[in-house]
Amino acid sequence: MVDIKKVTALLQEVVTSSRVTDKDFDMIPYSRDLSPADQKMPTHVVLPDTREEIQAILKIANEQDVPVYIRGGGTSHWDAFLPQEPGIMLDLGRMNKILDINERDLVATVQPNCTWAKLDRELRKRGLTYLCSEAGGPAMTIGGSVMKAGGGPHSTAKFGFHGNQDIITLEMVLPNGDIVETGSAAWPSAGKFKRQCLGPDLAGMFIGAEGILGVCTELSIRIRPTTEVSERLTATMKTLEDVIEFGHFINRHVGDEYMQGIYLWVEPSAPEVFFLMMDIFGYEQEIVDYRKKKIIEKLNELGGEIGDRAPADDYFGRILTGLADLFNAGVWHFFGSGSLRIDDIPYMYKIWKEELIEKRGYTKAGFGGQILPRDWLAFMVTNYREPEEWKELVKMADEIDEITLRGPVVPYGIGGRDGLRRFVAERDTGYYRLLKTLKKTLDPKNILQRGIFIPEEELR
Repeated sequence: MVDIKKVTALLQEVVTSSRVTDKDFDMIPYSRDLSPADQKMPTHVVLPDTREEIQAILKIANEQDVPVYIRGGGTSHWDAFLPQEPGIMLDLGRMNKILDINERDLVATVQPNCTWAKLDRELRKRGLTYLCSEAGGPAMTIGGSVMKAGGGPHSTAKFGFHGNQDIITLEMVLPNGDIVETGSAAWPSAGKFKRQCLGPDLAGMFIGAEGILGVCTELSIRIRPTTEVSERLTATMKTLEDVIEFGHFINRHVGDEYMQGIYLWVEPSAPEVFFLMMDIFGYEQEIVDYRKKKIIEKLNELGGEIGDRAPADDYFGRILTGLADLFNAGVWHFFGSGSLRIDDIPYMYKIWKEELIEKRGYTKAGFGGQILPRDWLAFMVTNYREPEEWKELVKMADEIDEITLRGPVVPYGIGGRDGLRRFVAERDTGYYRLLKTLKKTLDPKNILQRGIFIPEEELR
């Protein structure tokens, strides 16, 4: 049991009373995310300003054996930050500064809760950009995107998920309070310009771990010049096999892909119609014109029907400028999602069509995907409005996840007990056992994100 009043008093010594609360009415907004996960209430919410305050909070948590859960922008779709047990919610909302923009080295250093929109506004004043690639748009936080190794339809065809190639350095506070810097920043006199330092790539250990190994307090990312050249296309393909061949064509030149974004969408009401939206990348008009010409030639060869570019302009434009109407249709829920080889897309499509639409008669979930460098992120996604839909939706999504993850799919978005955690734990791979060993070593009392990713009983 958490001694709430005692912990409150200890936290107030660190961050003052104005930045910590134990009141129920303050806890409620922190008890849900954007998934159908059950409500989970923290005992405290605390808003740190500095890494030193985070160190002190983690010291209190270790001494009092109180778990700490990390909240960024609060846009998780899979129970990824909700308190699996009563504990402290570490709201990083105040740590949102842009610390440095190095125009010579093309590196931007920010605090974790700086949003993509805030960074991009400052970068564009200098003729620079990040090329934001989050499905939730520019309001998402950079730290949250990186810690979950996220991505979206814009620029992922060329640059992959966050962390694949754009992270330069990280500053992490470990569960015991130690501060670790990765990459060239690990060498005190070197600066922030290189992902690799002495020995292994430690940044890779934290990216995608969803906060179970440390709290990110600062990160440096690769930035790029903006391009004034914009060309977008839409096309309807006759078969999924044609989509696959087109996917291979788009990024066969690895590192010099024809596009920065390509998005596949299939409506449940028309499961044989494969709609593509495309965003062509290039710094010179001649290059973009050439790529457009080659893309159109390939689409014609495959029998694709080229359509109005307006839907692609609208979609990719809103990804960069904001998705104000994102939840008009209800709350999103992604399931049956993961990365797989381009040639394996039919595996997931068949599950969506046969198991979801034909067998279960569920016709509210579409099938979509985004091409990555030499692989594909595919998913099923639906919307819901009423709370009574949650349990039914979670049960159905779990059944689909169970089938999907038997095949050649790398799961995406682990989350807590209402996410994909149990599917990962059931496989008990060498990778999973190593992750548990790392967790036990870095966090012997299992303070950070207790119950997220790894069940509590497996760490005893």
